[in-house]
Amino acid sequence: MTDALFDMPEETPAPAARAEDAVACSTAVAVYPLVPTRSFDEPLTYGLPDELASDVGVGSIVEVPLGKAARVGVVAAVDVDRPPGVALKPVSRIVDAPRVPASLVSLAEWVADQYGCARTVAIGLVVGPRFAAQARASAVPHRRRQLAVRRIAEDVGGLDLTKRQRDLAARIPTGWIALSVLLERLGTTRPTVGKLAEAGVVALEEQFLDELASDEPELEEGDVADALDGIDVGRTAAAGGSLVELTRAQLDAVDACWGADGDPDPATLLVGITGSGKTEVYLETIARALEEGKGAIVLVPEIALTPQTARRFLARFPGTVEVLHSAMTKAQRAVAHERIARGDARVVVGPRSAVFAPVQPLGVLVVDEEHDPSYKQDSEPRYDARRVAFRRALGEGARLVLGSATPRPESWHGIRRHVVMRERPGGGRLPPVELVDLRDHADHFPLTTPVQDAIDAVLQRGRKVIVLHNRRGYAVALHCRSCGHTFRCPRCDVSLVIHGRIARRQRLTCHHCGHDERVPEACPECRSGDIARMGAGTERLEGLIAERWPATPVHRLDADAVRTRGAVGDILTAFNQPGPGILVGTQMVAKGHDFPDVELAVVIDADAGLAIPDFRAEERAFSLVAQLAGRAGRSAATAEHARVLIQTWDPEHSFLTFARAHDVDGFLARELGEREQHGFPPYSRIVRVLVSAREEGPRDEWALAIAKGMRQLGAGSVLGPARLLRINDRERAQVLVATHRASDVASAVRKFLKTTEAGRRKVDVRVALDVDPQALV
Repeated sequence: MTDALFDMPEETPAPAARAEDAVACSTAVAVYPLVPTRSFDEPLTYGLPDELASDVGVGSIVEVPLGKAARVGVVAAVDVDRPPGVALKPVSRIVDAPRVPASLVSLAEWVADQYGCARTVAIGLVVGPRFAAQARASAVPHRRRQLAVRRIAEDVGGLDLTKRQRDLAARIPTGWIALSVLLERLGTTRPTVGKLAEAGVVALEEQFLDELASDEPELEEGDVADALDGIDVGRTAAAGGSLVELTRAQLDAVDACWGADGDPDPATLLVGITGSGKTEVYLETIARALEEGKGAIVLVPEIALTPQTARRFLARFPGTVEVLHSAMTKAQRAVAHERIARGDARVVVGPRSAVFAPVQPLGVLVVDEEHDPSYKQDSEPRYDARRVAFRRALGEGARLVLGSATPRPESWHGIRRHVVMRERPGGGRLPPVELVDLRDHADHFPLTTPVQDAIDAVLQRGRKVIVLHNRRGYAVALHCRSCGHTFRCPRCDVSLVIHGRIARRQRLTCHHCGHDERVPEACPECRSGDIARMGAGTERLEGLIAERWPATPVHRLDADAVRTRGAVGDILTAFNQPGPGILVGTQMVAKGHDFPDVELAVVIDADAGLAIPDFRAEERAFSLVAQLAGRAGRSAATAEHARVLIQTWDPEHSFLTFARAHDVDGFLARELGEREQHGFPPYSRIVRVLVSAREEGPRDEWALAIAKGMRQLGAGSVLGPARLLRINDRERAQVLVATHRASDVASAVRKFLKTTEAGRRKVDVRVALDVDPQALV
């Protein structure tokens, strides 16, 4: 280890891949091999055989020799300078895969520079699911001879075929595809394909093909609805046309989002109260892009939690939408990626990784619910999809629309063009927000008398209730009343959480490392049987509600209730059935759900997240309350009696004052004033370096050295190192830098990580770099 950690040598030209036997190639290319190590942070130089030269360009996926292995790589540049006196290894072959757009190669390099990850890892973001794993694994896609099929007849009109055979022929690609894969994708049989071959429609031959490790069929668009976790909201009859007559405010918003030709600023912040029709603005803006022959990308926090939004895009643009979601298998994601790359899908809807979808040319990028923290990747590469979206829109001349009812202070401050929509179409209003002082109702927590009375009234009218409690499990801790012992995780410095509503089956679980044990009958320290379950989580709350209102269907939506595929859809569909109902859950219930019968929204403990030592704590609390408030009174039938009840121990807290008034502008102004005073984002950027080790000694040694190196760099205010809670048997500490030169800090740390990789591995020290972290604990 060195004290001057960030005094690194200047970058050198791309190293050459040395050949044992010189191969004459008239052209040299720079290639990023897809490998996980930081040793290949720059492209390697290879010779390009003349017979391949006309087919290789920036973004081509090729196979190259690397040591004794063959690796997949992405061409970063062509016709590069040849290192003097070095015989280059040649590119082995061109891999049969769509070329990565050159703009996405540049974008990946930018991501690496901004967020401090290896460039080979960043390149894995843009090559698609078929090859992305190569940046984390060691194998090249396997090629083997297999029976393949491709369509050779352009017109089958004059052939003696049945209607079914004609339909099948139209779906067979003109490029070679493994017969086994085709049969599974199209749900047909080998004899049927054989008849098409006899008729001269397709060719059947043995071909060497790259294997895609999959036994999953491709999702057709008609199957996407089933994959969206089963919620049945129906397709509109007018699919493909203009579905809704936009209001004047919505039309003005579309004009503003589309912007003026030649405007160098691509970004528009669309601030609309919940239910104001932001999605219709997105749809119309995308329609304009499609009319110009361009495509669109729509980012959403999580498709499974907002299936209604995805269905609206499918209904508006049938046949040209690709929906990416967590329920898709690797093979299905690979097929979807290739469909997008071919231009068969012009509109892509998906989570943060969809920002790298190969839509060309790109006309508009939409970031829905831009305040959602899930847009920040929490593992390497730790990119922020919102910032990446801005960079991509700027580089490709596309429009960028970021929408939210509760935008982030960073977006409110940093985006010049704001469009505000303060009314709901049809004249609906936001429901009144009322506070319940828990100091006056402590004996009845978590269901206070005012809350019970309000639920009674709503259910009597046959309406629905959403109850938010941001704590999973049955109880938050197990405590011995006799000796004071609290049951804690043996691998983490946290209390164990009780799960399970049946006492004899309850388990103690760690939400950090997954440690699990049964709830004991007696305290292990003093053998007393007087052990108490402290606090209430969503499981206990569900049980209390079911006991209090036994005739009303009660549904729970949290991470524990949706572990199986399709569970989210089952829960939301059941809750959406006619008649009274109660949905209880964590922040999942505050997502963009649109249930017309919801008349009451309840927050059980609005103060739960305020104790976290994070400058964003109040922002998250305000956003959560405001988003939940938007779930109530979204139809004319429920608007009159719609209410929001917030239980709190501190009714005078400033964020609740703004929440009661639905005053987003006022909250942002106050928040920005405080952040400017303390130098928090957006008036600086935060870079976090997290150090972990099995022992405290190595942790402290490396954390202190990193902090010293950052101070020597002089790029900003350095805090720490500060010790954090032990997680999964690893001692942790962090160093924070508040800086206006985040990319310089990231670059210095990236070089440090590259040069110290072997030394850190010897003492089992891990260092994680996080630019713009969303959590500081």
